[in-house]
Amino acid sequence: MLSKQTPPLPFEGLQIVLGPLDLHADNWRWNRPIPDCFNLWIALEGQAEMKTLEKKYHINPGTAFVFSPHQKISAHSVSPQPFRNFAVRFIPRRGNGDILKKNVNNLMGVTTSNLSRTRELCRAAVQVSMFKDALSVQQASGLCYQLLAQVWRDAHTPIPQDPDLAILRMMERLRDLPSQRPTLKTMAQECRLSVAQFGRRFYALTGETPMNFAIRQRMSHAQNYLQGSSLHIQEIADTLGYSDIYFFSRQFKKFTGISPSDYRKTHPLEIKEFIDSASIPSS
Repeated sequence: MLSKQTPPLPFEGLQIVLGPLDLHADNWRWNRPIPDCFNLWIALEGQAEMKTLEKKYHINPGTAFVFSPHQKISAHSVSPQPFRNFAVRFIPRRGNGDILKKNVNNLMGVTTSNLSRTRELCRAAVQVSMFKDALSVQQASGLCYQLLAQVWRDAHTPIPQDPDLAILRMMERLRDLPSQRPTLKTMAQECRLSVAQFGRRFYALTGETPMNFAIRQRMSHAQNYLQGSSLHIQEIADTLGYSDIYFFSRQFKKFTGISPSDYRKTHPLEIKEFIDSASIPSS
């Protein structure tokens, strides 16, 4: 049976005031009110805690907020990895923005249903905004409106709390964010399972342990970088969260049967684009 229909956004477009921005910081903190506009804010990497409207939120990749004008926020990262988020300040166009304010509590700490698509839209919006012409404004506004619509839909259609669905979302996160190193305990807590339950359910779904799955995803990304980019092996290791290149090389050989340098020699370079999102130091 289909669930009840999601109400449409109360306006037909948005005017960008600032952004879209891709922000990251090693020790991220935020303690300032929103100016006289709305702010679509989505966590992309790392973990954090936020307090707003007298409520605390634990933030993971894919956690989204739509902040109202002058809303006060206090937040900080709680993981060793750099924290990264997408943000765009906007004003609703051709409609009633006051309805957003009335729905503010429903738009706090929304779990996005498709992290991969969310990240792709965020990246595309930032990239097109670099052209700084009339067309880029139209494209960025359209992409940000799509992101806002997805957050609005997810806010009105809560994700079922099925343990297997939670594990599938965790698998998606491990595939999309290979540089992150969540502990087994952290992953189990996010899926609302004990460590033992999480390990059993994960193995039943994938045929391997969570840590083995995570390492295999990093090795898959490493192969893509070795074959599809001119990055040095040390740079690839750094990108995937390895501080020790020798440990990275040993792990790569364990999973592929060949060292990174030999893999690159036997796999000719394929022209692929690895364009990093624009980054602006976060305050």
